Amino acid sequence: MTIAGSSGEPGSPLLEDTVDHRGRPARRSTAGGWRSAYFIICFEVAERFAYYGIQANLINYLTGRLGLSMATAAENVNIWTGTGSLLPLVGAFVADSYLGQYPTIIIATLLYILSFSRYGFVRGYNS
Repeated sequence: MTIAGSSGEPGSPLLEDTVDHRGRPARRSTAGGWRSAYFIICFEVAERFAYYGIQANLINYLTGRLGLSMATAAENVNIWTGTGSLLPLVGAFVADSYLGQYPTIIIATLLYILSFSRYGFVRGYNS
């Protein structure tokens, strides 16, 4: 990424062609860095734990509680895994074409939190 000032001087605090979530020119001192990386790393770790935790128990749930055959349960797990793998492409399309990066991240995060909190409430209620 190139640095540009008002007259193209090196060492300018502004990043060329980069804006923050409000559309203002991004400043090198406040944009990105480890503050953003901590959020991304923590969110990805939590998301992976949730994904693999559900995936590991899905066959048992489908064959035990729902009474599906092993073949049908395996098919449903494969569909769930494929859908989970392809949804980032849909999210990228929505972010690039319609909503923008930050609103899409916020909406996806809220949907994720709501869906997993609902799973926890239903699981706790039925126990």
